[in-house]
Amino acid sequence: MRMIIGRLRKYYIIARVSFINSITYRAPLFTRFVFYTMFIYIFMGLWGAIYREGGVNGYSYTQMVWYLIMTEGITFACGSGVFGMMNSDIKTGSIAYQLGRPTHYVLYQFASSAGQMLLNIILFGALAAALGLIFVGPLPGFRLGVIPPLALSVTLSIIQNYFSLMLLGLSSFVIEDNSALYLIYQKLNFMLGLFLPMEFLPEAIQRVARNLPFSYVYWAPAKIFVGYTPELFWQLIPRQAMWAILAVTLTMLAYNFSVRRLQVNGG
Repeated sequence: MRMIIGRLRKYYIIARVSFINSITYRAPLFTRFVFYTMFIYIFMGLWGAIYREGGVNGYSYTQMVWYLIMTEGITFACGSGVFGMMNSDIKTGSIAYQLGRPTHYVLYQFASSAGQMLLNIILFGALAAALGLIFVGPLPGFRLGVIPPLALSVTLSIIQNYFSLMLLGLSSFVIEDNSALYLIYQKLNFMLGLFLPMEFLPEAIQRVARNLPFSYVYWAPAKIFVGYTPELFWQLIPRQAMWAILAVTLTMLAYNFSVRRLQVNGG
């Protein structure tokens, strides 16, 4: 037990240092704040034109704006460069030097990113709430009791997305140019939840999308946010947890396989 606690403490310290560093070097956040605000404002005008005829697919205009604020907030707050970083580490061979550290490479990267993402979530969460209240007012039906299930959903979304990107990064061991995989993953996330709720898609595509991981990165937490019910919680959270666990498991398996291959081939 002490050994497990000691190992976990290492990654806690890494995350804490990352959090402190993010506070110290927070100037780049200002540019992202500006882009986030501009993005929401532009799309709010676009949806305003669409909603002149009334509600669309069960979403009111206010819900749609808050939906977009949530999905884009997750993107801006937790957008991780882990894919590009891992590509660089693997292709330049620098990963071989990092394997000598007394930490697990995958867990080290996640802990290091977690500190920065925590600060981003706090700051972008405050900005998102302010923009929503200023632009369209309070979200109808929202209550404080929604915050715990929403926090769980967002956490699962971040874990799934981060480890999925890391899994794509590990593909550099076997695919020389894996940028196409990243673009496909990114575009599927965009189409299945980031810009549009899944309910806006044709019924046949919806049935397929509900059985794919991509819609659970953005659509699931945003749907819980704008239309929470206990039934919706039990419908979405187990699937989010399943995809998050699968992403972590596949990443660990791919990493172990890749490291063994690296050691066998001599680096």
